Amino acid sequence: MKILIISDIHGISKNLKKVLDIYNKEKCNFIFCLGDLFSPGWDSEEVEDLLNSKASNIICMKGNNDTYIYGRLYFNLVDGYLKQNVDNHNFYLTHGHRYNRDIHPFLNDGDILVYGHTHRGMLLKENNKYYINPGSLSLPRDGTDGSYIIYENNRFNLYDIDNNLIDSLLIEGD
Repeated sequence: MKILIISDIHGISKNLKKVLDIYNKEKCNFIFCLGDLFSPGWDSEEVEDLLNSKASNIICMKGNNDTYIYGRLYFNLVDGYLKQNVDNHNFYLTHGHRYNRDIHPFLNDGDILVYGHTHRGMLLKENNKYYINPGSLSLPRDGTDGSYIIYENNRFNLYDIDNNLIDSLLIEGD
């Protein structure tokens, strides 16, 4: 299973186009989008079209800025958190404004919290739990020009938008 993980697009299509080209080139199976898709005043309609083109392969969380949805989406925005079993691991997907590294009452040892919201990429194992954040595609606060994650074979790889590896984390056990 190969998964592209993105967050915090905020209605800016430039880096979304780049990362969807990577999605195709890398032959990813799914996209986990962690919310904050749109922002007023940007090219939100184009973002909507780009994401709709992958509708059958996307799981998307609702971010704190996703109250104004433009046009129509061909996929659902999941509010709160969503548990997904990936390669026999419990992934908990969320945007990050309600549940994050500090607030995660549902997380058990070995579980993986995948969240956005902070606009800072991070791969961390702490107290037998994993905290995964792809940063922001469009409005990063971590010194990159945007970042994303590709998960494959129990490994998370965090890349900048130019496809340079920033960090890598292997999930222990099976």
